[in-house]
Amino acid sequence: MERIVYMDNAATTPVDAAVLDEMKPFFTEQFANPMTYAHSSSGDVAHVAVEEARVRVASLIGSQPEQVMFTSGGTESDNWVLKGTVERASRERLHKSGHLVTAEFEHHAILHSALALQRQGYEVTFVKVGHSGIVDPDDVQRAMRPTTALVSIMHANNEIGTIQPIADIARIAHEHGALMHTDAVQTTAHIPVDVDTLGVDFLSVSAHKFNGPKGVGILFVRDQEALYPFIDGGGQEWGLRGSTHNVPGIVGLGKAAQLGKERLPRELERLTMLRDMLLSKLSAQIDGIVVNGDMKQRVPQNLNIRIEGIDNEPLLLAMNEAGIIAAGGSACNALETLASHVLTSIGCDLKEAKSSIRLSLGYATTTEDVNYAIDVIPGLVKFLRSMA
Repeated sequence: MERIVYMDNAATTPVDAAVLDEMKPFFTEQFANPMTYAHSSSGDVAHVAVEEARVRVASLIGSQPEQVMFTSGGTESDNWVLKGTVERASRERLHKSGHLVTAEFEHHAILHSALALQRQGYEVTFVKVGHSGIVDPDDVQRAMRPTTALVSIMHANNEIGTIQPIADIARIAHEHGALMHTDAVQTTAHIPVDVDTLGVDFLSVSAHKFNGPKGVGILFVRDQEALYPFIDGGGQEWGLRGSTHNVPGIVGLGKAAQLGKERLPRELERLTMLRDMLLSKLSAQIDGIVVNGDMKQRVPQNLNIRIEGIDNEPLLLAMNEAGIIAAGGSACNALETLASHVLTSIGCDLKEAKSSIRLSLGYATTTEDVNYAIDVIPGLVKFLRSMA
């Protein structure tokens, strides 16, 4: 195999060397439980490290440290906020069946949680998404009911990268007395994310999407009274989320948040330039390329295209053989043979969805990497088209 060019950063990113270095002592020398800080010097070191990480994450998203709840990642955060708020609101605030509003193209952490709530008797409205891949706030407005407890719309879609008008949707939610959540897993540390500017009550983040470790994330909670505890246990996270803290992971998340904030302005500009160059030069060599979703309202690291006359599976396999790692959709959906629900939700038919690939860039992506992809992919497409 020739060089490896990793273009699946929307699925996960490599842990930054500086993040790993900061994590290492908490596996070995500083292994104490942070909850023992009151009577243990080792526990105090761990406690201080956890709280420093909380401050770093808060600085990245514009919140207060005490509004940052550590979780195992975006999926847990999404499950927690949907199930915790709808149940609490229906039982304590509305005294009737709670109603959830979300969108058809959400990550499965949201969609499957919504379906689980439906099975329990709660009402869910799935708002349709336009061809551009952007949710229309007017559609959210029409979906609102007196019983609506929560609106959950992702900040940017994980497959097509389109950025949603979260601030406008949050205003609508609040006008109707509902709470607002956004899954910001694909945007945090990639574009500016500020919880007050967005106007959200809850926001989900996952460390491994911006060069932190897997298995750790956060849920921003503006008001702790708005949701039920998700894991009962030893009183961690203000009694809202029991379980011994994953100290090395939390420390890694904190360092990744610090680096992400420092690097964000230049990385936003650099990745936008690389992505646009990739699209421009591929389009110049390959006929029949169509971008899935809006190209302007899009995170800088995402390019999702369909290529007429090919099937994405043999193309991705051929790219992999050439050392280019990419995807046909969400990593969480990789084993399914059905077309991407995201692409069908924006109007792609089965053939169009199965001819689409996602090329996602990251901090480690170089100009040389992009040029290599530009050199290799057109030849693979030409060969596959000739075989078809």
